[in-house]
Order: sequence, then structure tokens, then C-alpha cells
Amino acid sequence: MRGSALAIAAVTALLGCAAPAGASGAPPRQFYGVVSQSKLHRDDLARMAKGNVGTLRVTLSWSAVDPSPVFDYDWSAFDDTVAEAARRGIEVLPAVFTVPGWVSALERCEAGAECGITPPHTAAGLAAWRTFLGDAARRYGPGGVFWLLHPELPDEPIETWQIWNEENDPGFFAPAPDVGRYAALLSAASEAIRGVDASAEILLGGMCCYPLHGRDGGIRTTDFLRSLYEYPGIDADFDGIAIHPYAARLGGVRRQVESVVRLVGGALGDTEAGIWITEVGWASGGAHNRLNRGPRGQARRLAQAFRYFTRQRARLGIRAVLWYAWRDVPQAISPCLWCPDSGLFHAAALVPKPAWSSFVRFTGGR
Repeated sequence: MRGSALAIAAVTALLGCAAPAGASGAPPRQFYGVVSQSKLHRDDLARMAKGNVGTLRVTLSWSAVDPSPVFDYDWSAFDDTVAEAARRGIEVLPAVFTVPGWVSALERCEAGAECGITPPHTAAGLAAWRTFLGDAARRYGPGGVFWLLHPELPDEPIETWQIWNEENDPGFFAPAPDVGRYAALLSAASEAIRGVDASAEILLGGMCCYPLHGRDGGIRTTDFLRSLYEYPGIDADFDGIAIHPYAARLGGVRRQVESVVRLVGGALGDTEAGIWITEVGWASGGAHNRLNRGPRGQARRLAQAFRYFTRQRARLGIRAVLWYAWRDVPQAISPCLWCPDSGLFHAAALVPKPAWSSFVRFTGGR
């Protein structure tokens, strides 16, 4: 891993000595970001730019881009997002996720819809995974094909890649979370991406700290990390640890984040790993749920969480905090009970909620 500044921050955290507020200056624009849970349009990116959004996390769907074993990549949808983000100075963070049907067939997966979230684990499947990630890095990384094809765009290559999503939760890693399988997936991804861009930054998939409270196949983030670090040399395959510290109140968010920081910088001895909050959020309405706080409560929770991450970013080594989600979606396409109303904007149009006002107070946008 790299990053002496992060090492200092992690050691400071381990000693329990908080850096004075503002000691490290204002966060860079990329520190504050959003996560999309639906297809983005040009108007979305234009509105993000006005709000001074710095980072946009989007799924790079392997199954959508690479639907068959012949060389027929369809990068068009992702190209559009990358182009619009580049025009507006927004950094794209791809979360590489899902598995094409043809790869599942190679691996003889018979779990139906679950095959799409069953990561490759055979030699053939992992070879296909390496090929895809290497080609993605060659397209969007520094000096990549995409930028050569579009000299009219500002040069904003993708330099950070997130590998999978919530790999400690059975809802995203089938047939069940498996640290060994994730370690193999991560190592293959690191090899492929860094084979193209040696300086690329690799992030773990964002882990939900207490998935199902550790029941029904979920693995707590701290337990997952302890097991992952037991694989020799695995810490060389990634630079950042990503977590999704969902909780009803800020206290729950803080406990989850600080338990990870203490574990990684302490017992695991990794003082160079940066911490990325690649999802945090609350809903403004919808179904009854502990994360549904109503419109004003959503805005209040955003302000509390962002204030905490901003003030403690040096002490905890926080690299970015990304709000889930950009805009609301219909329940039919939502990945969870509270997610439909988690947006900063309403679904039908870009009508802001009170939470958007809280968000732009941190970004300096409008």
C-alpha cells in the first residue's frame, strides 16, 4: 500500500489524539460525493456540477458491458457517464460488480438469478474477470482508449477502482459471503488493473458493518477484515478499505467507523490503508424503517454525518464520504426497503429535498 500521510493519520487515530478541527485544511472537492441508484442523464450530471459534487460512484456492471464470450463489449452507457462527468470535473469511482451469464455457465452455476452475484472462483471464471478488468483499465485509465477517442474532453482518467459491493452480505455475494473467494477475486482484480496502470488505487468493496447483525450468513466487517488479512500478502492488493456504516443515529455510524479504524491500524497493523465511506444515508419517507427519518430528519442526519467525517478525516484517515443516493427511485427497482426515498432529489424530477441544502453547505455548491 501507499500513502505516508494516511499512515500518520492512522497512527494518530490509534493513539487517540484527534487532530484539531481544520488543521489539515478544507477537504478537496473529491471528498464529498454521491452514489447513483438509477440510470443517469445529462441533467443529473449538470445538477451535480452546480452542487460541486466531487465524486460519483457508479456500478460498472460486468454483465451489462460483456454479455457474451465473443469480443462484443458495450461500453456505451458507461462512456456517457464518464464523458459527462469529465466535462464537469467530477471524479468517477466505478464499483465493479455482477457476473455475465456466460461466465456463470462456465462455472456451472445453477442458482438462477443468484448467479449474477456469484463471483467467479474457477480458473476460467477468474481469467475472464482479469480480462474484463484489464480491458476496462486500458479504456478508462491514464492514456486510455476512451480518452484517445475523445480528445475534446478534459483528461479525467479513472485511477481508483472498487472491487465488488458489500461482499460480507449474502444479498450481494452468493451463495454466501466467503472471505477466501473474495481474496481470490481481489487479487485477480489487482493483478489485472495494475498490470495496465501500476499506480491505480484499489478499494475493497464497501462493507456493511453489521449486515443482519451477523446473522443469516452475514459477516461483520471487523470479522471479515480479520479473516481477509490472514491471507499472506493480501494487503499489497488494495489501498483502501470501504465501509457502509448505516445506522439509525450518528452514534451508530461513529461506532462502526471507529471500530474498523482501531482494528486495521491496531491489531492488523496496517497503518497505510485509507478509509472510504462509499455509502452512508437515510431516507426521507416511504416504508417504516429505522433509516427513514422524514425529510427534515434526513437533512439533519446528513449534516451530522458529514460534519463528523469532515472534522475527523485526518484522525481517521477518511478519504471520501459518499451519500446514498443521488435521487429517489421507484420501489420496483430499489435494492432495499428504505432505498427508494434515500435520494437528495425526488424521483420524477430534479426537485431538491431539504437534505440537498445540507449537502451543499459542505461542498460550497448550490
